[in-house]
Amino acid sequence: MLTRREFIGRTSSCAAHIGLMAAASPALIRRGWLAQERFPVAASAPWGRLVRVADGVWALVSDPLQDRTTLCNGGIIAGRSGVAVIESFSTVRGAEWMMEQALDLTGRFPTHVILSHYHSDHTAGLAGSAAGGGPVVLTTEQTRDLIRERIDGVPAQVLDDAVVLVGRRPTELELGDRSVILVPRRGHTESDLSIEVPDASVMFCGDLVWNGMFPNYVDATPSRLSREVRVMRLLGTTTYVPGHGPLADVAAVDRYIGLLDSVEAAARAALERGMSADEAGAEYSLPTGLEGWTLFSPNYFSRAIGAWMTELQA
Repeated sequence: MLTRREFIGRTSSCAAHIGLMAAASPALIRRGWLAQERFPVAASAPWGRLVRVADGVWALVSDPLQDRTTLCNGGIIAGRSGVAVIESFSTVRGAEWMMEQALDLTGRFPTHVILSHYHSDHTAGLAGSAAGGGPVVLTTEQTRDLIRERIDGVPAQVLDDAVVLVGRRPTELELGDRSVILVPRRGHTESDLSIEVPDASVMFCGDLVWNGMFPNYVDATPSRLSREVRVMRLLGTTTYVPGHGPLADVAAVDRYIGLLDSVEAAARAALERGMSADEAGAEYSLPTGLEGWTLFSPNYFSRAIGAWMTELQA
């Protein structure tokens, strides 16, 4: 029997709904999951592919339909005097593998690990990322505190030693000849980060952006999520690394914004008609062109619509 802590840790992560996809996913979707022909593959494993998206920047596109070792997407950013790894993934082995890849690709052990938010599929492997007390862990205060409260297996000392980003202003991380901008945002949770590499036109979005997968609204504030994604879109970044799913460009982010808008419209219509979130979720269908995203339990449609209904009613 699960304790309350274990239940929260599991159901508040994205793993809770990804598990529903594996058996039902069409073969075409599964074959196309890792197709990123415009980027060279730097490393491949059963759980995903690490691709080079710019000079000194690599993105991990995880394949949760096959293997949950990493589960979420992440990446590596290298500069002359530092190497940052994005996310700590769902398992210690996944985090260790990513640290090994950073060492192999750059010739240096990572100096920093950056967490986009607290959900366990992005943080449960933190003991592997911070092995030996090597890299500095960068996180927001809320993310650190929520990991302490809800995620099992993360050593207390790792969180005690983490560098907490101050306030709501962006923080510039200097890696020698490259600056990485850590931008506090809200929407997927109350404390999200986007990790932006301006000189490479690459943005690691955490779970604020999804591609090819219906997003998890378990901790979402829907209006904030919609606003943040629009702000991120206005930057015109060349490559967006979503929290889950294939890499995205501006057109893919536009499609995602259309999906977010369709969920809001469904919630407003449900309120006008006096429907429950479950009823509206059962009736909901994805926008034209996104039919390939229909790989999820209808409960997640209800969750998203319900989050909007709660906010609109408040």
